[in-house]
Formats: sequence, structure tokens, C-alpha cells
Amino acid sequence: MSIHPHRTKIVATIGPASNSPETIRAMVKAGMSVARLNFSHGSHEDHAHTVKLLREASQDLDTPIALLQDLQGPKVRVGQLPNGETWLEKGANFILIDRDRYNNEPDRVPIDYPHLPEEAEVGIHILFDDGRLEAAIVEVMDWGITCQVVRGGLLKSRKGVNIPDLNLRLPSMTEKDKQDLEFGLSQGVDLVALSFVREINDIYTLKEFLKDRGASDVHVLAKIEKPQAIAHLDEIIKSCDGIMVARGDLGVEMNPQKVPMLQKKIIRACNQHGIPVITATQMLESMIENSRPTRAEASDVANAIIDGTDAVMLSGESAVGKYPVLAVEMLASIATEVEPGLEFLNLPPERSTATHALTEALNTIDKVLDLRWIAAFTTTGYTVSLAAAERPRAPIVAFTNNRDLYHRMALIWGVAPMFIEGPTDSLDVLIYRIEATLRDRKLAISGDKILILGGSPVQKHKGTNFLKIHEMR
Repeated sequence: MSIHPHRTKIVATIGPASNSPETIRAMVKAGMSVARLNFSHGSHEDHAHTVKLLREASQDLDTPIALLQDLQGPKVRVGQLPNGETWLEKGANFILIDRDRYNNEPDRVPIDYPHLPEEAEVGIHILFDDGRLEAAIVEVMDWGITCQVVRGGLLKSRKGVNIPDLNLRLPSMTEKDKQDLEFGLSQGVDLVALSFVREINDIYTLKEFLKDRGASDVHVLAKIEKPQAIAHLDEIIKSCDGIMVARGDLGVEMNPQKVPMLQKKIIRACNQHGIPVITATQMLESMIENSRPTRAEASDVANAIIDGTDAVMLSGESAVGKYPVLAVEMLASIATEVEPGLEFLNLPPERSTATHALTEALNTIDKVLDLRWIAAFTTTGYTVSLAAAERPRAPIVAFTNNRDLYHRMALIWGVAPMFIEGPTDSLDVLIYRIEATLRDRKLAISGDKILILGGSPVQKHKGTNFLKIHEMR
């Protein structure tokens, strides 16, 4: 098992450019710890093949890889256009109509949302293709709406439609999402990202779905990309297991100039609540075509790390780009360069419990002693997440006998998960095994100080109740 020098985790989307055994292994060696499976693209057969390759790479390299299933969600899209595209001229009018009423008439554009005439209001703006085209509603009819083009261009079939000022009547999970998730659970995914979250009921719907299928341990990540999610941010963070700052749609729905400060706000809130947060979208976009990023992209990645993000994510760069391995290496090198100079703000604990108090105390000990490792045995990952949220100087090694948790913890900042087999019901035996494992893997030597974070009795759920400063024998 290789321990990377950087603490920030790297999420990489696996696609046609990266779904070979050689490329996946190279990406893991370069620093990828979470593999994103984007269910907006690819067949179940494609994803099953990718999962097989990832699990084989994880076993062969003795390295945990968390599998993140990213559900497509209820995205409104343009329907099928004649010849696959149409030109929208600035100042011209066109009619937006439900795709089931559309018969290839000129000056009409179909969409797959039938309720728009009931909800639309004159003056509201509609965005197409990630905001590249824009139109304003000038008339609402029973069967369609008339729009005037504000920012024109070529509109292609199946491009996305955003209407930021309307809370559209869309389910949090579509039938496709449910079928995809059934498949994902059969493949053993570790994390599920829910797209276009608006309120906590969206999270509860997904968690109930998982509970009904005996998959409550699968962690739920909320993708923040809607204005409604920002309005309900605190309660969403409290209800889920992690957050993805999905800057693409967020920048369309709320204007790009608002995204930087929202990113900082979301990351800070996640740090305080002790849940992992991923910063996503266009981090190294130019590396889809080029072997090096722009200086602005490198600064963007660095600033997300400075903000305190647990992970940075590659999308097209690793899924369809020419340099998937180089893109992972670049994220790793930026993190390795930036992290030593960081002084994270020590946020107050989110709750007054023994576990929160101990992880708060961990920070003080870490600053006084030259610790080689902070070590914890965990059955849920709860304490480890809180410890990581303190952003200690010493790296965290998290021991578990739960194979699923072993992979899931690969998302958490600064954590090196380790799987151990055999009994762990005795505290003395557990400490001996922690010491032996670190020595056998050449991760610590005699005289090194290890701060052990744990609970007695050992297997008690969320039962962390002691810190022990242990010197390697």
C-alpha cells in the first residue's frame, strides 16, 4: 500500500479515456482514491466492467478505492430537433413546447417538462446549454410559452435547460435513477451522489430507498447546484454524509460570480460538521486537450485546498480527456505543494459530546508533540471524520475490520484507511495490532509517537472516549 504525501483526496471520473486496467492502476498510483461513475452516460454493462477493473486494481495494489455512483437526476432537457440543432437569433421569438406536442414546426423548441405553461411567468429568464444561450418569457399560453432570445447561438438537441427562478415540479429521483441505483447497489458502490438536491426531503427519499434495500451503510452525498439548496444548506448538511460543490450547474443557476464565496461557505460548513466535501467541475478543464493546465486552473485547485475541501474532482479531464493520468498527477502535485504552508482555522465543535471534545483536544496535542501518526480503530468512520475535520498536522491512519468502510474512508481528508482481520474486542490487543501493522508496513519505527484515538469497549457505536499517547517500542 502506498501512502501519498498529499492529504487532499482526488476524485476522478472513469470514462472511455480511463476504463482500461493499465490506466486505472496508473491513476491509483498517481493519487486517485475515489472513482466517480457518472450515470448520465454509459450503460449498466459499461459500469459493471469499470467496477470490476477498479476492485481488481484496489486488491492488487492493496489500496482502498471508494466507488462513487453519481445519479443523473431530474435534468430538464431540450427535445429532439430537426437535424439535431437550430439557430436562435438574438431578438427573435420562438415557442417553447412540451416535446409530446412538438411536430417539427419551425420557430418551436421542444423540452421534456410538460408543466412549464402552468408555472411560467412573463419576464422570467430561461438558460440553455449551461447558460450559453438565454431567453426571456414574453407570453404564457395554455400549451406553450413564447420566448425572446437574449443571448443567441446554436442550440442542439438534448442540451440542458435551467430556469433558476422557478422551483420546478420534479422528483428528487427519477425512474432512471432508481433503476441505476438498484444496479449500483448490486455492484457494491460505496457512495451515492444525489443530483439537483433542493431540500432535506430529497435526501430522506434517497435514504429511505437505501434502507428498504438493506443498504443504509451506503453514504449519501448531496450535490449543491440549485438556489433552493443554498437556502436550505444547513439542514441539508446535517441530513447527509457528504457534499459535492457542483460548480457547473450552480454557476448557471446563480451566476458564476457568486460561486467562489458560496464554495467557501459550503466547505467551511462541512468542515465544522465533520463531513467530507468535494469541490467539482472544470478544475483542470484545459487538460481535456492539453498536457498542462492553465495557471488560473492551478490557482483554482489550490484555493479549494486552502478553503479546506476534502477532495478535488476531475470530470471530463479523466473521463474523455487525452491525459487522465497526468491530470491526477497534476492535482496531486498541486496539493503536495500547497498543503505544507496551510494553517487551518480551528472551528468550534458542532456538538458538545465526548467524541467532539476528544477530537478538539487532538488538535492541541498535535501542535505540541511531534506525532508520527494519529491512529484510530473505527466501525462507522464517525470519529475519523471528526478528527480529519480538525485538519491536524499528523496524518491519520484509520483501522477497520469492515471492508465497505475501508473503501468509503478513502474520501476523507488526510486519512489512510487500513483493513485488519481478526478479533478487535480487546483494547490491549487492538493497540498491539496497530503498532505491529505500522511497523510491518514500515510506516513507523521505535521511538515514534502515535496518538491513539478510540473507545472502550472497542466495538461500541460512536463510542470514542479516550486519547492515548503511545510510543512505538
